[in-house]
Amino acid sequence: MALNLEPVYKEIFEKFKTRKKFAIRSLEKNMLTVEQDEEICGQKEPRTFEFKSPREFEEFVRVENQFEVDIVNQLQGNKMPYR
Repeated sequence: MALNLEPVYKEIFEKFKTRKKFAIRSLEKNMLTVEQDEEICGQKEPRTFEFKSPREFEEFVRVENQFEVDIVNQLQGNKMPYR
């Protein structure tokens, strides 16, 4: 019996607090596929991520949000990361 994990994944997806653009591409057999639109030198380079469980996806969202917070803190602080 397959569980309906779509509402769970959508709830976790709404927790993204980042400037990166993510989109849910598909949800098949409880496997979530998320695509990130990344632009490098004017060309779109989509990246695809696959998650087998809500816990795995939630950890990914947490890490991406922390990465964004770290960047904001570096930009607001007096310490430059390259010095």
